[in-house]
Amino acid sequence: MESPAALLLKEKIYAKVSPSNEEWNDFIGQWQPFNFAKNQLITDFGTIEHYFYFVSDGLIRGYFIKDGTEFNMGFSYKGDFSGEYESFVLQRPAQYAMESLTEVNGLRISHSGLMRIYDQHKVFERWGRMFNEMILTGLGLFIRSIIADTAEERFKRLMTQSPHVIQFIPQKHLASYLGMTPETFSRMRKKWME
Repeated sequence: MESPAALLLKEKIYAKVSPSNEEWNDFIGQWQPFNFAKNQLITDFGTIEHYFYFVSDGLIRGYFIKDGTEFNMGFSYKGDFSGEYESFVLQRPAQYAMESLTEVNGLRISHSGLMRIYDQHKVFERWGRMFNEMILTGLGLFIRSIIADTAEERFKRLMTQSPHVIQFIPQKHLASYLGMTPETFSRMRKKWME
């Protein structure tokens, strides 16, 4: 019987592609359970990301530091894939760090394991292409928003598209992600709630 994490991963995969039972069994056999304690550094700057993660419980953030200030790049929580993806794909030193903000559980696959799956099963190579398309289009939207949108527009988009994140992602991290101070975020949140 598959674990709850494996069943959640299966739901995500089968929403995009339809592997055979044999293909699925080979794929899921490459994923291993992981557990990170709260505030644990998962991937450090300059290290190579060897794993691609699937989060079944908990919260992870990706961030970088410039001139002593942390900038949040994104968050992963239940049902999300995670990791320093650029480092994982290219097998080069990480440009940003990954940290657990809560205890985090899920499954992870090694770079070599995923590459073998891609080589042996076209259905998963197709899934990987679709995943990369989603990452690239999401990154494009994020860059456009940071460059062209006002802080208020970014805040409104967050509250319209993902209002639930305000319940479990600390305000200071959301403010950093949106490119604003915690005080500005707090003021906008108060106004939004009125």
